[in-house]
Amino acid sequence: MRITLTVLLVFLLDPGGFRLSAHLRDPSGFRLSAHLRDPGGFRLQAEGQGAISQERPQPPVSSCAVSDDAEFATTKTNAVQVGGGAMYAASRERRYLDALRGPLGEVLQYKRTGSLPPEPDGRTILDAYDVTYAGLAKPAVLYLDAYHFDDALTAPKGFVCAVPIGLTAPPPDAFLASESVLRLAIEQGAVRDFAPISLDADGSGTHGVLFDQFRLIARASRAAAAGGHPIDPARPPVEIIRVRMVVVAYPLRCGDRAPVAPGSIDVTDAQGQAPRRDGENASGDGLARLLPGMNLPAGTMGASFFIDRPRPTNSIRIAYPEGACGPPNEVVMPVRFTNAKPLKTPPATLPAGQPAIDRPVRLQALIDMDGSAQRVVFMGGPRALADSAIAAVRGWTAEPARLNGSPVITPVTLQVRFEPR
Repeated sequence: MRITLTVLLVFLLDPGGFRLSAHLRDPSGFRLSAHLRDPGGFRLQAEGQGAISQERPQPPVSSCAVSDDAEFATTKTNAVQVGGGAMYAASRERRYLDALRGPLGEVLQYKRTGSLPPEPDGRTILDAYDVTYAGLAKPAVLYLDAYHFDDALTAPKGFVCAVPIGLTAPPPDAFLASESVLRLAIEQGAVRDFAPISLDADGSGTHGVLFDQFRLIARASRAAAAGGHPIDPARPPVEIIRVRMVVVAYPLRCGDRAPVAPGSIDVTDAQGQAPRRDGENASGDGLARLLPGMNLPAGTMGASFFIDRPRPTNSIRIAYPEGACGPPNEVVMPVRFTNAKPLKTPPATLPAGQPAIDRPVRLQALIDMDGSAQRVVFMGGPRALADSAIAAVRGWTAEPARLNGSPVITPVTLQVRFEPR
């Protein structure tokens, strides 16, 4: 018996088409023939001995590393650390899942099925996804952690990547930073005073000063402690939680003439995104309510804005009555901001018994006005090294960030790499 397999391929250049025929001559051989239907064409024939076999599909080359740990991503204790916090969780999780494919390159379908209760740290919430693809008997459950980030992201075992995952380290978690600033201001403010920030870039304070959110909370904490009723960081008064800063403008002195009180205070922005004002300009009793217990020169004006402190693109503008000291009748003072700089960062040493590892531990902290790392929190990487990494950075020092020469509290992310013993 002879079996014939015929496949027709139609070529645009040849309206007559092309016919490919494969004939099994006997169990051990075959004949391959190709014919042009056009009478003016030709015939190509190839014969040979052998067996016709069907090859199994080969898995594609993955565009990312694939974990060899069967528990990675499939257990709650070994979730995928995509990072980003509540603000960026959804987009970063989608980007990770969109990069994945089945073992033979199958396109995935996934659905978020819910979130798990917070872990003991009070802030980590895992998202669970049902993931499936053609041929998979039942959905796989993958767990993603958007509150921690690992620099060595991989595909789960049994999956591949169609494209590189492409997730970079996220910025500091804004919600965590806000909570950390609140607690540190209450803690440090109860035992020390913090000088306000000069409006003048040279640090002179000639035209006035400002109180950022940290300094406002610290002042409230200092007053409460002095009155015998210290603030509980876990239950702070509502009025000190509100994000704001207060700008204070002093009267303008013009030679021998009497000081001239300012007429208005504004915060402008080079990119057109000036912060919103919280109420009207205040003086007298209104200013005393903004800054209780503050001794200020007569004629001083204050204004509150919904922002924790000025941005590098901001300027403070103070207007005075026309002709007060001759033209111009306003002063515009751009803020001068310098970033925190590391000074002393001794390397961390691997704890005894820990194998060498090339992945860093990521932490988030506040650099305080003395240049020390405060409120240090684990943000990703090998969990087994979290405590050792936190202990290491407590010995680090930095030049604090400065605003017009005055130190300011700054949230930062830190990488801690371990040296073998």
